[in-house]
Amino acid sequence: MVNITLPAGKTLLVSGPASLTLIEGEVAVLGAPVEKEDKLLIREEKQIPIEAVTDAALSTSLGTNASLTEVEGSTIPNSWRSLAEAALEAAFPKIIAIGDVDSGKSTLCTYLANMLLNKYTRVSVIDADVGQSDIGPPTSIGLGVTDGYILSLADIDPASMFFVGHTSPAPVQDKVILGIRKLMELSSINNSPIIINTDGWVADREACQFKASMINEISPDLVAVIQSEREIDPIMDAASSPVIRVQSPAAIRKRTRDERRRLRELSYRRYLADAVTRQISFDKVELRGAQVRNGRLLAATQMLRSIVGFLDEKNLLSGIGILKGVEQKAKVLRIYTPMRRPVEVIEFGSVKLTDDGKEIQNTP
Repeated sequence: MVNITLPAGKTLLVSGPASLTLIEGEVAVLGAPVEKEDKLLIREEKQIPIEAVTDAALSTSLGTNASLTEVEGSTIPNSWRSLAEAALEAAFPKIIAIGDVDSGKSTLCTYLANMLLNKYTRVSVIDADVGQSDIGPPTSIGLGVTDGYILSLADIDPASMFFVGHTSPAPVQDKVILGIRKLMELSSINNSPIIINTDGWVADREACQFKASMINEISPDLVAVIQSEREIDPIMDAASSPVIRVQSPAAIRKRTRDERRRLRELSYRRYLADAVTRQISFDKVELRGAQVRNGRLLAATQMLRSIVGFLDEKNLLSGIGILKGVEQKAKVLRIYTPMRRPVEVIEFGSVKLTDDGKEIQNTP
């Protein structure tokens, strides 16, 4: 453990894995006040800004590849504060965040959740970034509810999840929108504001049409568009809901493709913890994304190692697994999963995984 001081008006950018404890003074993280002796845990590949309200002292413990960077002033753009004020003026607002990859959408959603908790007892968050979801495993859309301040969306446990089966929304655009709408319906019983995080696919015409359709179908009260140039103008022009343009934080962490893949793999491992190989009769469950003909599972060899989702009676995701084998004569699927409950519906996704959560690249 190493003690450091942080002068008032400065911000400490902490890249994990790391833990920090406030010893003296006042600090805040994305609008969330930190209590004395509170331990802040920053996960691997994540970054949080600790803003000194007064001169402060913190104890730190850094893991491998963790880092601390001190910057002048706040990393929260003034446009975010204006957006939060607009959100607080609305009654139980629905807000959707749109932006490019690594533009700060998840950070913005975290900040908005913390600010709304100053008015509401709880806030619902839907994470529809199917490739980099913080609420639920990759390939899914997660709904979580928080009644306390958070450091990141990853601090929110999923209350309900919707299985998409892909890490890109491009081939499943209607399904992504359906999942958001379904989770919005569920979140309405919480009587709380709703914040919706989205994926970073905005760079081409099809992406802009997808985002415009998403906005128009879910009808949010506010659309927060993080835009550095004019790349998202087509989405803004097509949106039927009020749009507020905000800036990307100056100190945003840009991730490489490999870093984003490693983040997904960490998440897969978390949701596959304590997995065992189960044998499930495929003639006694409903299969989606696969076909059975004459008692045989078609294309079984090609489907090995595919991620699968276990769905409940409401077609919501209960857990994930990996297809490890198919015994055609016995009509049995061997699936590596932590799920222990009876299974009624199994849906096959497009991603293939090793037992330790590493993605297997498809070869031509």
